Amino acid sequence: ELVEQAGTVFEVANTIRGLIENHWEFPKGIDQNVTNLKRKRDQLDGQKEDIESRIKSELRPRKKVKKEVDLWIENVKRINGEIPNLESKVRGSSFFSRGFLVKNVRKKEEEVEELLEKGRFSDDLVVNDLSWIGQVLPTPSLVVETVKRKKNEIMQQLRNDEVQKIGVYGMPGVGKTSAVTLVNNELLKGEIEFKIIVWVTVARKCSVIELQNKIAKAMNVSISEDEDETLRAGMLSEILSEKGRFVLILDDVWERFSFEKVGIPESSKVKLVLTSRSLDVCRRMDCQVVKMEPLSNEDAWTLFSDKVGQNLMSSADLLPIAKSIVERCVGLPLVIVIVASSMRGEDNLPIWRNALAELNQKISSIIDVKDKVYQQLRFSYDLLKDRRIQNCFLTCALYREDSGILKEQLIRDWVGKGLIEEMGSLEANMDKGQAILRTLEENCLLENVGNERVRMHDLVIEMAKLITQDLYES
Repeated sequence: ELVEQAGTVFEVANTIRGLIENHWEFPKGIDQNVTNLKRKRDQLDGQKEDIESRIKSELRPRKKVKKEVDLWIENVKRINGEIPNLESKVRGSSFFSRGFLVKNVRKKEEEVEELLEKGRFSDDLVVNDLSWIGQVLPTPSLVVETVKRKKNEIMQQLRNDEVQKIGVYGMPGVGKTSAVTLVNNELLKGEIEFKIIVWVTVARKCSVIELQNKIAKAMNVSISEDEDETLRAGMLSEILSEKGRFVLILDDVWERFSFEKVGIPESSKVKLVLTSRSLDVCRRMDCQVVKMEPLSNEDAWTLFSDKVGQNLMSSADLLPIAKSIVERCVGLPLVIVIVASSMRGEDNLPIWRNALAELNQKISSIIDVKDKVYQQLRFSYDLLKDRRIQNCFLTCALYREDSGILKEQLIRDWVGKGLIEEMGSLEANMDKGQAILRTLEENCLLENVGNERVRMHDLVIEMAKLITQDLYES
């Protein structure tokens, strides 16, 4: 028994000796090793700060930090947490216990040296984030404070979790597309948590299949060429639902369409922004409405001066004529830019006087009647479809009251001219007239100016006269 016990003790002793030989070293100089480790740690921290500064300068919307850089930073953070613990163990250990920590200190020092070497990134620290979808659009030339304010209003609605659909409406040329272009570019800066911003120009007479194709193309996805709209809608809805949170911007929507038939999922993850010249379209699509108003006098003058050239506006002779011309542009940014561009570089006073004289007679003398402003206004007229409503609209061009046309008088005139079918009673006739007025207002062909009055913009009057002339000639 004594022999067996002695053998057991001998085995234990050998085991302990092996452990000591493999894991214990004479701890001479361990304090210096810890000091060296801390010095290299400080170098590593400095390198990390430099890397983070580079990342900050390189990181842009639709970019992300390289995976290897992320891992390197995580390892630096990890080792920064381990070194103080190791230092504390060395400082609080006995001479013998320190012998077991020598290799740990040396290993940690090697890890720091390896990270210092790996942290010498010579290439870019960021790469394209392929999960982002969207395209920065050219900054519109019509941007003034009025348009910027509307951009901010739309952005505020996008931040509201209770608002899913936003409809921006106003007459042609008032700056709807400019405002949502600014919204598109702002979203791509990452101001709100949307990685996918899809811009689609809908335009007139866009079928369901065409709209599906436009959305799919903008999302960089493909859907079946099968002509079955329902099947395509299901595929598109599935693809969009998998994309997470995104904003769909639909510019120039003419008529209401079904989200279900197109394949646009209606959920809290989806935000829709659409522009339309029709308030009715925005309402029927259950949108939070944002109305684009004509420019203020100050903004209209700022835009005109910028486009025609500030040096010309320093002329005391040209200044009053230029201000009168701006007034004739009725606050429409697109019209202001067209007129200003036609006069840019022109310093001849008689030419300016003649331009004003012609504008006072007919604004279309400066703006080609085939210009897209007139085309868009004509589309709004054609969209009325009902001949009686169209005829009621055309008669409004005969009134030139600056304070507006009394609604009741206008309706009575329509009834007297037979433009409104007899409804059996005066009250019914007036109700029918009010319905027609509302249709014209919602299509931005008439403006409600309060006090039971409406008025027509000068540009719309010119368009109405041209249409009347075309009807007579045909």
